[in-house]
Amino acid sequence: MKKYFHVFFSTTMFSFLGVHTLEDVTLLTIGRFAPVPWYVMYPLGLGLSWLVLGLLLEKINKKPHHH
Repeated sequence: MKKYFHVFFSTTMFSFLGVHTLEDVTLLTIGRFAPVPWYVMYPLGLGLSWLVLGLLLEKINKKPHHH
């Protein structure tokens, strides 16, 4: 339980929470000023999440992703 507590309140977890909140606010703002159907907004949200969390993980790992 102690290990879970440390993970739950770690800097990484708060970073992910902050990024997710920022994504939600961005998508809500887009939806307010440019109302689009859900089938457009859903892939946009997934793409934004994938991009931002990928950049965050790259920064956390301190190594670029190479193919």
